[in-house]
Amino acid sequence: MTQGTQDQLKVSFPASATFTRIGRVAVAGLALRLGIEVAIVEKLRLAVDRAVAELHGPGRIHVEADWKATNLTVVLRNPDVEIADPVALSEELTEMVGKSSVDGGTVILELASQTDA
Repeated sequence: MTQGTQDQLKVSFPASATFTRIGRVAVAGLALRLGIEVAIVEKLRLAVDRAVAELHGPGRIHVEADWKATNLTVVLRNPDVEIADPVALSEELTEMVGKSSVDGGTVILELASQTDA
């Protein structure tokens, strides 16, 4: 199920490996539509895959993406899961996309526009 406005995307799917592709495709497709460089989209796709893998378990994974002229923010959450090592995951994701935070069952990825770098 996908919803959204012109500046927001929302996707929710079961928190199992079978559905991992949904989050990856939704976020990568959005990033490409926004004109983000393919190499950066690939890093974002890998970061989403990694975050979704950490959120597998009971419940559903909710993905929300908001974009403005200067950044794309992706929030992935599963309220039924607690990420085992949030500090290590945040460090790994930050290396991929530039900025991230992890708390409980929530992962936030922030990608600044290429002109801001």
